[in-house]
Amino acid sequence: MAAIWKRVLPLAVVAAMILIVWAAQVYFTHAYSLEEGNRARIRATLYSASIQSSLQRHGVVPLLLSRDPILSQALRGGDLSFADERLSNFQSELGSGPIFLLDAEGNVVASSDPEYKGTYGGDRSYFIAAISGEGTEFSISEQEPGQLAFHYSRKFTDLDSFLGVVVVTVDLGALQNGWQTSRARILVSDSEGNVLLASEPEWRNRNLDSIISRESPSALRQFASQALFLDPTDVTFTHFGTKTPYLRVEVPIGFRSWRLLYFDTLEDVRAQVSSILALIIMCMAILLAVGFYMLSRRTSAESRRVLKESDELRLLNRRLSREIAARKVVERNLKQAEQSLEQASKLAALGQMSAAVSHELNQPLAAMKTYLAGARLLLKRNRTEEAISSFQRIDDLINRMGNIMRQLKSYARADRDHDIEVFDLRESVRESVSMMAPQLGKMTVDLTTTLPSERVEVRADPLRVEQIIVNLLRNALDAVRNSDDPAVKVLLVQGEAAVLSIEDNGPGLKDPEKLFEPFYTTKKPGEGLGLGLAISAGFAAEIGGRLVASNAPQGGAIFELILPRHRANAQSDSEHP
Repeated sequence: MAAIWKRVLPLAVVAAMILIVWAAQVYFTHAYSLEEGNRARIRATLYSASIQSSLQRHGVVPLLLSRDPILSQALRGGDLSFADERLSNFQSELGSGPIFLLDAEGNVVASSDPEYKGTYGGDRSYFIAAISGEGTEFSISEQEPGQLAFHYSRKFTDLDSFLGVVVVTVDLGALQNGWQTSRARILVSDSEGNVLLASEPEWRNRNLDSIISRESPSALRQFASQALFLDPTDVTFTHFGTKTPYLRVEVPIGFRSWRLLYFDTLEDVRAQVSSILALIIMCMAILLAVGFYMLSRRTSAESRRVLKESDELRLLNRRLSREIAARKVVERNLKQAEQSLEQASKLAALGQMSAAVSHELNQPLAAMKTYLAGARLLLKRNRTEEAISSFQRIDDLINRMGNIMRQLKSYARADRDHDIEVFDLRESVRESVSMMAPQLGKMTVDLTTTLPSERVEVRADPLRVEQIIVNLLRNALDAVRNSDDPAVKVLLVQGEAAVLSIEDNGPGLKDPEKLFEPFYTTKKPGEGLGLGLAISAGFAAEIGGRLVASNAPQGGAIFELILPRHRANAQSDSEHP
């Protein structure tokens, strides 16, 4: 019986070792494969987000350029002396590729890059797409053999007459160069499987079926199906000298059914699993050696066995520490990439706010300067009480600037909260006229203010209402600056709604329909950005009103701010059904 046990015991030990090695191979391969797949999907998602961000950022540029008054005037009048410089400035600010301006025949008449001027003609796809579409059109053309160019184009129109086309080139070559530098295997294809972008030059302008192959050697197929627990079919590249398995991650880009394919090698998974299996086998061999040694030298070898196992555990601990440190480095890099994307979004929102902040703070700053000069003069004349009153006005203006900054910050967010309250619209008119005191003191103008004797109650944000009135008064004073007998009339009436009219005897309005569009202005360069009326119209719409502009019958312009009246009975009925 003892002899049989001695024969069976080694076989049982060997079978147990094989079972342990197989179980460890299955478990660790499964764990590392899932981890590698998750990391690959995160990287593919980041690459996809960068492409989508670049396309969306350039998609709105042709719309803005098509409304640029200087470019429109250049196409109408034929004076293109400033067009090249303006397009070059837009390109440097946007970080895009070359920007072209084509006339109605498709000839390049202005370009941000002189090297490309005259090399593009009317047979290009972006020109055909722009003249046949009604909005911003996206097109792809082959700029050089094996190299695609991506364009956004939009046509210029003036009173339904076609003037030309503006073309913005989306520079995606930097992304390809970045992929190639980092040795990442990435390609972008359209819905038909045609490769548009790729990290490898030989993949471009080909079809996916000619690049990748799902056939793999039987050993690799067995490794994928039994160990990876992912897609049982490996992806291999047919153009490599040897069949190398890759894990394919496919994510949508969210633009014209484009897809991004990221290929991650499985060699790291194999290396990790092999190292752990080697460690396990080494440990088993050591344990066997130690066991056999203990059978012959149980007493004398006990202390040496403990010491040896301690050294092995310390070695294993150091290896595990190195692996943990490497994983922390990877997690830190991913976190930095996420922070970079978040900062890019914040900078885009900050760019939209900067023009509005400059426009809305000019008037309070001018009023503060006037009150400060008056307070200085009053202090020299020992008129302390009046100087303190001026300082109080300055403090009120500082609070007003703080409220304006708070509202402009909330204007950049999707969830905008305003201080809605019921107030007398007459007080807003008086406060706005007081705000214009510095500008009224610098010119001679007949300002007539007609207000009703009873309260005119509205429910809105009083600060935004005052911003609208100040913008309208400032535009009226600018309009009558060169008039022989400048006059501005302010009239407030109430009926079904509260209507505030501001009328001037200036030259009138040339195109009232375009007044409320952003960056549209009739002032000279440097005197205005064309944002005041656009911001005021947006404020009026947000508080439930509207802003209307028209020409007066006797000459000049009339702006009407129409706000719904506050009815206490109606509100009470709605609160107590």
